[in-house]
Amino acid sequence: MALHTLFFWTHKTPQDNEWRPAPGGSPTKFTVNLPQMIERLDPEAACVDVAPFVAGAGGLAHLRQLNQFGFEARASVFHNPKTLMAMHRTMLLLTPLVLVCQAAGVEYRNLVPRWCHDRERRREEEEVRMHVDVGMYAGAALWLARMYGLRKGRAYWSPIDVVMGGALTDLLHREYNKAHGL
Repeated sequence: MALHTLFFWTHKTPQDNEWRPAPGGSPTKFTVNLPQMIERLDPEAACVDVAPFVAGAGGLAHLRQLNQFGFEARASVFHNPKTLMAMHRTMLLLTPLVLVCQAAGVEYRNLVPRWCHDRERRREEEEVRMHVDVGMYAGAALWLARMYGLRKGRAYWSPIDVVMGGALTDLLHREYNKAHGL
């Protein structure tokens, strides 16, 4: 019973797990001379799928330091090295894993803690992908500025900004649709 409530999203119907962007649902078709495994790779969908785990790992690492705030640890997530390292490690571990699952054609989305409503299924795939792409480009620009323009950012070299930028724009797009009744 406890596992049923902890993993509640695995007991949803397949239609409840059809959120956007769908892996392999890009309207842009790849050239036919690429191998099938590479054609199945979908960075936009991977970015949205990895983000809940990155945020969850950061939240757990931050909560573990709760009794140290003000003494040994900083309360700001962006100035707390243990929290940032947990987020970066999770991103470096899960992003290749999700991309391998996509390339192999494995259905992994039942393990991602998210499900969709009717509003989510009505979103246009191309529009969602455009928003996620813009967020990923903004995250890449921020990552490069942090790596080469700022001296403090060099300690965290993983491209978490790209993943979280795309996921945050997807979240903003969903909330915009929810607020405007679309």
